[in-house]
Amino acid sequence: MSLTSCAALAAAQTPLWAAGSDPYGGFSGNKDHKYVKALATDYDFGLTPEEEERAKELHAKIVVFDNLAEVCFYPEFIDNCKAGGVTAGNMTLGLADMFGFTPEKSIQPEQFWSWEALKLDLARLPSLARTFGDDLMITYNHADILQAKKEGKVGIFPGAQNTTFIGRDVSRLKQAYDMGLRISQLSYNDSNFIASGSAEKPEAQFGLSALGERVVGTMNDLGMLVDTGHCSSPTMMRAAEVSEKPISVSHAGMRSKVDQFRSITDEAFKVVADKGGVLGILSTPSALNGTDRCTVDDYLDNIEHAVNVGGIDHVGYASDFSIPLTIDHIFSLPGWDPEVAARIGDFAVWPWSDGHVGYENNSGAINLTRGLVKRGYSDEDIAKIMGGNWMRLIADTVG
Repeated sequence: MSLTSCAALAAAQTPLWAAGSDPYGGFSGNKDHKYVKALATDYDFGLTPEEEERAKELHAKIVVFDNLAEVCFYPEFIDNCKAGGVTAGNMTLGLADMFGFTPEKSIQPEQFWSWEALKLDLARLPSLARTFGDDLMITYNHADILQAKKEGKVGIFPGAQNTTFIGRDVSRLKQAYDMGLRISQLSYNDSNFIASGSAEKPEAQFGLSALGERVVGTMNDLGMLVDTGHCSSPTMMRAAEVSEKPISVSHAGMRSKVDQFRSITDEAFKVVADKGGVLGILSTPSALNGTDRCTVDDYLDNIEHAVNVGGIDHVGYASDFSIPLTIDHIFSLPGWDPEVAARIGDFAVWPWSDGHVGYENNSGAINLTRGLVKRGYSDEDIAKIMGGNWMRLIADTVG
């Protein structure tokens, strides 16, 4: 289905939340961002009518799973996912307060990835599901995601992007699991007690601490997916080696494609893949072509590159959208000081997804399927990249 068709469909539907209402206790972020509501660009791949029909039918049939769909909830997220045919996605919790990212409010360092913030966000999930129950469900396992597909709902797979919330108390992992957490990165840019981050100085990067190995083992026992999206490549490799179950690199670029710290080395990817893990290529323009602007064709180039390095069974996609957040929110976060930010780009475009033509928000997911059809991928292989590989990994680790 082309995005022109999606736009017509969306216009004919009643909005999922009433204008002027306060459906969940407060709007997160900046309503003025264009792609809070606007659909992604209808990208011209030069498909024939027959290819368009094939892409439309295939995309509607398969499970589309985005392993970093958003970093905070906003009501139109549901509309955007539905327009893009997204079945479910990993949503970040515990960043600080997912309902508190108003434009005038900065994030305090003590809130960032704190135990209190994670508990607050996890506790909100049941009420969120009740509020948007006709269109949204919380998906805690493989079967739930399949149920979301069957019912035509958008699934949220609860995740975190750091384990600093445990401090040195590994028992908090069980508490978080019992509240719904199903995937967590070991570190986020900076190093912590457990693992080294991707922004750590190369000479200071390490694999896992003794505590980190305990954390990985505990996550295996609980049925929580070990993730290394913002970790260093040494941590990715060590986590894959230590873990009794395959691991996730939820969202990263390929260093052999664009040399920056938010990327995985070919060596690390091969170790992760050899152990059954999956890499999600993120959609940030700077990770795809080294600038603040790109197209969905650049995204597909990087997905293809990853397939060539690690194999078709080990590649997925992961948007890493932060649609509602302002640039001030990002720069107030620990781990995103000016020096670190400068290594990513000049942030001339914000949200950075505004610079990604054809993939400006979750409604652009259908463009990935359309582009893979154009590039000659089989239906089976497209299904793997668009969600099947993540579904296999979730079944093998979470259940």
